[in-house]
Amino acid sequence: MKAIKQITILVLILITLFASGCTDSGTQNAMTDLDTQDVVTEPEPNVVPSDNIVTDYDATLVKNYEIVETEDLSMKALEKPLSSYSSREIEQLPLNIRKIYRVVVQPGISKDELKSTLIQVVLDKTSENSDIDEIAIFAYDRKEDADGAYTLGTVNWCPNGDWAGVTPTIASTNDRSSYQYKFDIKDKVGNIDTLDTPTEREYEIYDYYNDLYDKEVTKIYETNEPEKSYYSFEEITKINEEIIAAENTFITEVAHKYNISEDETYAITIKVSVYQST
Repeated sequence: MKAIKQITILVLILITLFASGCTDSGTQNAMTDLDTQDVVTEPEPNVVPSDNIVTDYDATLVKNYEIVETEDLSMKALEKPLSSYSSREIEQLPLNIRKIYRVVVQPGISKDELKSTLIQVVLDKTSENSDIDEIAIFAYDRKEDADGAYTLGTVNWCPNGDWAGVTPTIASTNDRSSYQYKFDIKDKVGNIDTLDTPTEREYEIYDYYNDLYDKEVTKIYETNEPEKSYYSFEEITKINEEIIAAENTFITEVAHKYNISEDETYAITIKVSVYQST
């Protein structure tokens, strides 16, 4: 995505994993492989393995889900700092297979349904590949939002809820007896007042505005030394001023396109933004 949003998304993902007890100093060695998928899954509820009993899972509550993006963050399974290993030892270490999935589920899903569905994703993916050692899932109610921070909730599946908990022994034996599901479900899930939920037209207006915004941000960064990896405070201030100045133009264009007032256009963009972040 565009420059500002790429930074924001990365920071939000790292904060989410850290807050769930799922960070790892070895992430810099991760091998990243990003794939985009558009597969709607009508789940056939699996039997939960005896060494991975979870109280939040109810097969009758599982809903259809669509995996729209997969990230591979696999790395060597470590139990001490990387610098403590010799080159030969590193070569012999088993791979800690880590996956991040972004999934879209139906709007209006309840909290219990979402939890069961996210667990089902883990069961489905580990049934396909029993060597997967850790999984993080981000849930959305719209595909259009799936390149940003999760809008519904997230779950991490890892040893004792610790993203750094996969030892060489666990990675080589696939012992899942210590694994836990760590959820972070937004309060709005299952508790949304219909007046607070954006309508399809409001989403359409917001998406059009957001597209104009993203294109302008890209353009502004391209004219401000796009190859730079670091911007000074003064440079960031200048860029933000340019974006804010351009935003009034977006509001006017969107209002004209949809034959609504600029105040209504602005209110809609705020309503959708608040809904997504709440």
